[in-house]
Amino acid sequence: MLYRFRVNVVIRIVILVLLLAGGVASYDGTIDLPVVLAFLLTIVMVFNLFYYVDQTNRDLVNFLTSIKFNDYTTTSSAAHRGRSFGQLYDGFNLINRKFQEVRAEKEANHQFLQTVVEHINIGLLCYDEDEEIVLMNKALQGLLHKSYLINLEGLRTVDEKLFATVRDLPSGERTLTKLIIDNKLLQVAIQSTELVLNKSRLKLVSFQNIQSELEGQELMAWQKLIRILTHEIMNSVAPIASLSSTLKDIIGEKSELDQDALKMVRHSLGVIQKRSQGLMAFTDTYRELTRIPPPKFQLVDGKELLEEAETLFRARIEAENINFQLHTPPSEVQFQGDPNLLEQVLINLIKNAMDALEGQADKVINVHLQKSTNGKVSFQVADNGPGIPAEKLDQIFIPFYTTKETGSGIGLSLSRQIMRLHKGSLEVQTVDGQGSIFTMTI
Repeated sequence: MLYRFRVNVVIRIVILVLLLAGGVASYDGTIDLPVVLAFLLTIVMVFNLFYYVDQTNRDLVNFLTSIKFNDYTTTSSAAHRGRSFGQLYDGFNLINRKFQEVRAEKEANHQFLQTVVEHINIGLLCYDEDEEIVLMNKALQGLLHKSYLINLEGLRTVDEKLFATVRDLPSGERTLTKLIIDNKLLQVAIQSTELVLNKSRLKLVSFQNIQSELEGQELMAWQKLIRILTHEIMNSVAPIASLSSTLKDIIGEKSELDQDALKMVRHSLGVIQKRSQGLMAFTDTYRELTRIPPPKFQLVDGKELLEEAETLFRARIEAENINFQLHTPPSEVQFQGDPNLLEQVLINLIKNAMDALEGQADKVINVHLQKSTNGKVSFQVADNGPGIPAEKLDQIFIPFYTTKETGSGIGLSLSRQIMRLHKGSLEVQTVDGQGSIFTMTI
């Protein structure tokens, strides 16, 4: 009981009162005690009382100071203070333990993220507003053959164009660049994003060497293209070679040609001419595919673009009784692009959708215009046709591939190239037997 705070305060007050009473009595001569001594003892007792009462405040200041300097190892004890103080100091210790747990969890998360950053095979570079490097993982060190970079200017020592590419790459954008490092050509996909950490704006850039993937895709593309070219050319060359051999035999066997032989020669020459014209048309189509004019960018009204494309097909829509629906947002949708090239893409997509509905009773085409929160504009052309078989999905964008008897096979390939010139994309979603959705995004 004597160790409780209140008891200690009362004892000190009693002693102080006794000292004051003693001082008064010594002054009156009632007791034999020096007045000066009684006064000094009273002052000491007053300071002792104040010091004892302020102990809790000092402990609170020490606790807050330890938090300020991130020192959570100190513990507080309420020995000789009583139950109420015990609860207070237990609260101090609980807060310290919670801070220790949060710090330990934070450190564990940091170690986890650090391990992930160093483990992935994608190069990561992070720099601040002053272009000082704050992060460069091992994958990027290996890719650039640089153990460290102090600032973004250090990229100039790797490749002059790389510095400009990284610095000027907008947040959220992705680009493909060629680098020559250690006398090797690399195709590197670079993507950037911005983030804010502790009120500091940082830019995180990823580097991925996709050389082997591109080589594999390029080889597959060449194989498919060569297969299609071989098929188209052989369809024309084989009959020409066969007929030429036949004509040689006819002319070689006879010094003079009768009417039947002349008729055969004329017919054969006609076939040769027809196949030669077909081969010339094929090469003209190839020339068209490789000579797409560069886009002439200007402000394009998305709704107006759709309405013009619909107008071109209005007669066929009515003739074939197609339920053609345009879905556009109430606000205007404007963006930078080449209206002529983009209209050509829309024409190809709408025409393909109509062709896919041939022979179908219920024909429906929905065209959607949308603008996302990140500023991307998309056009969707959806039909309820038979869809595209899964085994043909990877072929429909290959030049000259077609399933139509009269098709050239360059429409979708040409359209995708146009979208890439706009730094956009052309994608397809399809369910066999339920229809297809072609989405052009810019």
